[in-house]
Amino acid sequence: MTNQLPMPGAVFLDHVAHFVPAMDAAASALERCGFRLTPFSAQTNRVDGRPVPAGTGNRCAMLHQGYVEILTATADTDLARQLRERIADHVGLHLAAFSSADAAAEHGRLAETGFATLPLVDMRRPVQTEAGSEDARFTIARVAPGSMPEGRVQFLTHHTERLVWRDGFLDHPNGARALTGLWIAAEDPAEPAERFARFTGRVARRTGDVTTVALDRGGVHIARPSYLRDALGIIAAGTLPCFVAAQVAVASLAAVETHLAGAGFDPRRVRLAGADAVAAALPAALGGTMLFHAD
Repeated sequence: MTNQLPMPGAVFLDHVAHFVPAMDAAASALERCGFRLTPFSAQTNRVDGRPVPAGTGNRCAMLHQGYVEILTATADTDLARQLRERIADHVGLHLAAFSSADAAAEHGRLAETGFATLPLVDMRRPVQTEAGSEDARFTIARVAPGSMPEGRVQFLTHHTERLVWRDGFLDHPNGARALTGLWIAAEDPAEPAERFARFTGRVARRTGDVTTVALDRGGVHIARPSYLRDALGIIAAGTLPCFVAAQVAVASLAAVETHLAGAGFDPRRVRLAGADAVAAALPAALGGTMLFHAD
């Protein structure tokens, strides 16, 4: 298994999440795309040593590097209400999670750079193993709602890598290998570029129509809606700026194209960073677009 945990000082694009109203329909759509999903898991927070329901639950497509999550509300909590508010704007990508070796240190840095931070979260979710049920554990640093208009943007540190990236869930019928990017649509790309550069502690660089915040693994790409539509076939569905596409490396571009066509999608050949790629608009149950490129 590829080591998922960044070394001290490094920042990875850890995962992205679709906020969805109906888990079963969203899961079925992601499976049609050729992903193998983890079982449903309800999330909890640890408060004063006791488990408190977060009000959300997920299923994930775990990759050899990073993952794609589908997240839905399960109760009436602040976190669930925020999820439902985002869905009211549009179903699709609303979460970007960056990983570091020390989420608490990132939490302090975010406050120092002008972000309104929330208290650190000790999040857990149960995982069924041969030994029984064990808790996958994460420390999460979040900023106040509205600080990042694209959605929930956070840092996390993994404490139980073996329970998150498990054998049997890392290989997919479509050949997906790694989460390599997240795309944002914005009429003024410079504004989100500055925020995400400040959030991640990295530099934003513009190349042609695309501004990129490159990380130690993966990156955030920002462009105007007109460019995304004409060059990549991406239609921004939500209030701008918004997340519009996840970028995934696959073992074979021809194989993923064949799989998508056979599953009823209409894959489109595009150019991504000067190389061939495939863009696929996702079903309404998931929202957004997925960009596939050769590993």
